[in-house]
Amino acid sequence: MKFKTLATGAALAGMAAAPAIALAAPAHAAPASAGSAHALAAGGLVNIPATPAVTSSAQRPVHKSVVELPANSLVRASALSAAAGAGRARASVADLTVAKLGLTAEAVSATCVDGRGAVNLVKAAVNGKGLRAAVAPNTGLRVGLDGVGTASVVLNKQVRRPDGRLTVTAIEVVLPPVAGKSQTLSIASVTCAPVERTPKPTKKPDSTPTVKPSPSVPAAQAPAPKPVVKDLPVTG
Repeated sequence: MKFKTLATGAALAGMAAAPAIALAAPAHAAPASAGSAHALAAGGLVNIPATPAVTSSAQRPVHKSVVELPANSLVRASALSAAAGAGRARASVADLTVAKLGLTAEAVSATCVDGRGAVNLVKAAVNGKGLRAAVAPNTGLRVGLDGVGTASVVLNKQVRRPDGRLTVTAIEVVLPPVAGKSQTLSIASVTCAPVERTPKPTKKPDSTPTVKPSPSVPAAQAPAPKPVVKDLPVTG
């Protein structure tokens, strides 16, 4: 099995902690477009519906989880989780194994908040070669499968839609066709929109006319009293 990196600086060896993005609603947030998330989905010879899947525009995220993925010939995963709300979404899986690719990970997650996304790959490897925990958006890998062809893998796939929404998929896989049919797999995929913020009200100017006080005029002084002399009659 051959392993080739397509993107510049793509993700081999060494692991760094990925920055966490909280799911708390941004301050002064107005109702926004619904967020959506699914932990895992596959299409082709092996079909796996989005499991679990959530779409919600609630201010408090709606959560769904599945303990373990049903048995199939393509992928194994446990602790599948999805959460979504207004302007934010998160999806994650644990104990991931895609045997045909030699792809393993202790945990994989994708987060989208306010139109911005990030992924985190914990102890992830392809064919024994370690992947960085925080990879650059749209990091492409090609994995040669003996006697089958070449598989395409995109890490931290980010697609900006015309309406401004962002879709982030932690790992997207396309396996070479078998019997004329390709196999796709998406792991930890989320979509969210930028949150429209309510502008803070501006203070209107006071329309009341300002009355300036008239200058004070000193009160006129009263004339000093003059004594009046009178003769009073005396009786006795």
